[in-house]
Amino acid sequence: MRLKRIKFLQSYFRSAALLAALVFLLAAERALATGGENLEYNRRATATAQILAGITPNPPDPALKRFVEADAFKEHQQWMTSSWNQVRNRIQTMEAWRTHEIKIASAQKKTLIYPFSGPDFLNAYAFFPDHGRYVFFSLERPGTLPDLESVTLVQFTKLLQDVRSAFRDIFERNYFITSYMTKQLTTPWIRGTVPVMATMMALMNRRIIRIEPLVLCPELTHAYDSPEAKRPPVVMRAVRIEFANPNAAGTQQLYYVGLDATDKALEFYPDFLNWVGQYKQATVLIKSASYLLHDQQFSKTRTMLLDAADIVVQDDTGIPYRYISQNPWQVKLYGRYHRPIRPMTYGYQKDLEAAFNSRQEQSSLPFPFGYHWRGQRSGLIVAHR
Repeated sequence: MRLKRIKFLQSYFRSAALLAALVFLLAAERALATGGENLEYNRRATATAQILAGITPNPPDPALKRFVEADAFKEHQQWMTSSWNQVRNRIQTMEAWRTHEIKIASAQKKTLIYPFSGPDFLNAYAFFPDHGRYVFFSLERPGTLPDLESVTLVQFTKLLQDVRSAFRDIFERNYFITSYMTKQLTTPWIRGTVPVMATMMALMNRRIIRIEPLVLCPELTHAYDSPEAKRPPVVMRAVRIEFANPNAAGTQQLYYVGLDATDKALEFYPDFLNWVGQYKQATVLIKSASYLLHDQQFSKTRTMLLDAADIVVQDDTGIPYRYISQNPWQVKLYGRYHRPIRPMTYGYQKDLEAAFNSRQEQSSLPFPFGYHWRGQRSGLIVAHR
């Protein structure tokens, strides 16, 4: 009888333990799904991004306390706060304009595709804050967040200087300068797009759930890592960032892929465009893109975007107007058209200039968008189908 009782108790407690574990997992899943202050996020990654953004982490991270108390951080905080206050006014103008002019049904179920994005999370999120998934791709490597615990205070000072250097153009002009990014995103402390995108998330009060490397083509990646392999000009590297609004439900995903998107280079990654194009019907954002899609070297990327998109928001550097000025597309133009800046005069579009000039309403765009960023000279194209 005693033996039976022992076996019964063992069975009971084993079941109770399983039940407790199940309850715990369901509670964790519910917290992740419901968002808000109960959402579990990566506190170290979020705190690191906040410090780079000039924000004192809350709750504080004891391991990073010495940085928050440093004079270099106070100087950085002052610069970021002053700059961000001006940028926030611009973003509020963009948000008000977007609410009135771009209405997207069930946005949380949609994907935003942003080719030649660099680390420009700021504009993507200002225009499309409700999309569930963001897919960026450009030449720059994703890199990683800096490990602040391994940094000395002297190195920390230089790191913050590098952050300010990386943000100066996007804050002032609302775009990154590609030739400058080569240097800005390859310093000893700021490596790749991830530190910049994470900092933008912090500035926009978003919490980082996780940052994880993403291998889209494992066999090819392994083959190209071999020293004797015939390698693509840029070996593909990718990352996935899951993030959340602490005051809203659910999470969002940002996929960033660093690679060369010319037709020739994409022969090394034949499935990449299929991977991006699977997210139909997608929103596409293109700005300050050096007129790359006007070049036949990018014909495959252009075709993929036209096939995947049901809405395109771009400046004149994006998909040439002739591709979207006919059925099934319907186009609305905002702001003004100005001929391309030097040395990009090859991007001049006579038909787009005529379309801008023939409008009955000639109104300026209330925020900078693209290379003509001074004095409300920007133009913007919205195409639906």
